Amino acid sequence: MSVSAESVPVEVTLRGHVGSHARDYARDKVAAALVGERPSRLHAHVVLERRADPAVTRSNRAEVTADVGGAVLRAHAVAASMGEAVDEMESRLRRQLVQLRDRTRTRHRWTGIAGEHEWRHGDLPREAEPWFPRPAESREVLRRKTFAAEPMTVDEAAWEMDLLDHDFYLYTDLASGEPALVRRLPEGGYAVRGGAEQDAVAEVTREPAPPTLTDGEARTRMDADGEPFVFYVDAAGGGGRVLYRRYDGHYGLIEAGG
Repeated sequence: MSVSAESVPVEVTLRGHVGSHARDYARDKVAAALVGERPSRLHAHVVLERRADPAVTRSNRAEVTADVGGAVLRAHAVAASMGEAVDEMESRLRRQLVQLRDRTRTRHRWTGIAGEHEWRHGDLPREAEPWFPRPAESREVLRRKTFAAEPMTVDEAAWEMDLLDHDFYLYTDLASGEPALVRRLPEGGYAVRGGAEQDAVAEVTREPAPPTLTDGEARTRMDADGEPFVFYVDAAGGGGRVLYRRYDGHYGLIEAGG
């Protein structure tokens, strides 16, 4: 049965030279993915963006943020064509929905064993998104608070990271009350910095504790090392922070929520 755009409330924002066909295609694809969900609250917002930089081969970006009964899911993809980006975005959203249902059943726990066609925790690889080559002197720092104010375990933090389609996740460690960060490893599994060492169901590699830095020192370190983000303890306030490079070439700054 075909799914109309009106079946699920899907808002679409266009940026750059993106046509109405891509807007309708994205709306219908996201509606089709969500039509089986029946919570009292259901809404999705899609952003389609075409970047004008000729140096970027995958210049089409599709991102969806969906509110499914109060749980926030996020999926995004970049591709050479907008149709490919939307298709990949939809595929990742469907996998996030499977993860959400699995998380609801298991209460933030998983076995790591899945059938041939089932979702498995941590199996959401995607290509790294290219950064816009913005000169360092023109980059700005944008602040936002993380929603991870409630202390959690490594396993729970890894779940939240996958649900939001992030590459890293800042949180407060349940055992120690200290800031900690979990991130995906390119070869599979996860790495965690900060917090107390603890048993985890997920495959976790421990990394050195985060350094204590000022925001300026963190920015200098990231520019010098070329890393996508720097996790550190704020020298002034003592809270955990992550300075990261956004796809548009600017910086984002995430602070541990209170």
